Amino acid sequence: MPWPIPSPKTLAERLAGVAESAIMAVRPAIDPVALSRAVRSARGMLAILLRSVAMEIRAIHDHVAWWGRQYFVDTAEAEFVARHGSIWGVDPRPATAALGEVVVEGEAGTVLPALLELATADGVILRTTAAATIGGGGSVTVAVAALRPGPDGNVEAGARLVTVVPFPEILRVTVAAPGLDGGAADESPASHAGRIMARIRQAPHGGAGFDYPAWLAAVFPVRAVRPVTDWIGRGSVGVIVAMSDEAGAPRAPSEPELDAMLDYLGPPGSQTGVRPVTAHVVVLAAELEPIDITVRLRPDTAATRAAVTDAFARFVATIGDEEDEVNAWPIGATIEPSRISEAISAASGEYAHDLILPAARYELPVKGLPVAGAITFEDPL
Repeated sequence: MPWPIPSPKTLAERLAGVAESAIMAVRPAIDPVALSRAVRSARGMLAILLRSVAMEIRAIHDHVAWWGRQYFVDTAEAEFVARHGSIWGVDPRPATAALGEVVVEGEAGTVLPALLELATADGVILRTTAAATIGGGGSVTVAVAALRPGPDGNVEAGARLVTVVPFPEILRVTVAAPGLDGGAADESPASHAGRIMARIRQAPHGGAGFDYPAWLAAVFPVRAVRPVTDWIGRGSVGVIVAMSDEAGAPRAPSEPELDAMLDYLGPPGSQTGVRPVTAHVVVLAAELEPIDITVRLRPDTAATRAAVTDAFARFVATIGDEEDEVNAWPIGATIEPSRISEAISAASGEYAHDLILPAARYELPVKGLPVAGAITFEDPL
């Protein structure tokens, strides 16, 4: 049960009662009315002293309660979340740099050095990550990374760039589709606390399935990760990854992001990376799978429909959470109609409903990440 913290008024009343009893015990001849006035009246000298003590006692209660919250990761403040992380070896993820590709057009045969700096119109600096040569067609696609980590480095596809240092052989530089993504700010204390709790609940096993999400989340702002054993044969592991855009919506990682994650885990045949040396790792992009439903509401009003739409979106976003005992991973999850009905029933204003589609449970494709799809509201019968 929770420990009740008394208010200053309650503490003052307790102190007044103790003081009154103690004084009456040593001075039985004292006037009880005068004593009560002294320890309880707003103008009583003893009452003033006791109220001052009560305020200090309440401050001690609050301080002890604050310390109690710092002892647990899920209630600790940011400074102490970092302290818990240092104990468990789970450091906060630093800001990440956006990755992507650009199309460079210019004189055929021109050699483009690595670390060539390019700039957007609003001053974002990008660097090529490898040397390249403009082909006979007059263009070449080059991988780039934002110079500074953070969301400011995310650049939309089609944006024009210029070289920081004059490069006459280059005619035009354009951000290739799907743009530069993956730039994220420093990990929030809430996200860091979640990874620490996952580490406490499940110790690393040096290559078990649950290790891959932990490894990637320590370096990349991943949304969901699902490992699949024997992806291309015995001893191989397919690691399916989904990311989030700046608005928090799910998205598939770009090829440069997949390459960076594979380099971190350890490419096949290499002796580097965090994955077991014997594992053949393949990193793949998740595929967004909209979940469409058809429902008949009672009552069927605009407000109820809006509430159901919000409730359904929240349900889909929590598929694969740690409280979901059926689906360990949101990617490739099993969709249960009863869970959808449960979410709809919790919507404000909903009294009853008929879930028409889906009519039976079904599993998403192995690389499918569930996202909220279209809701068809049928007219009441």
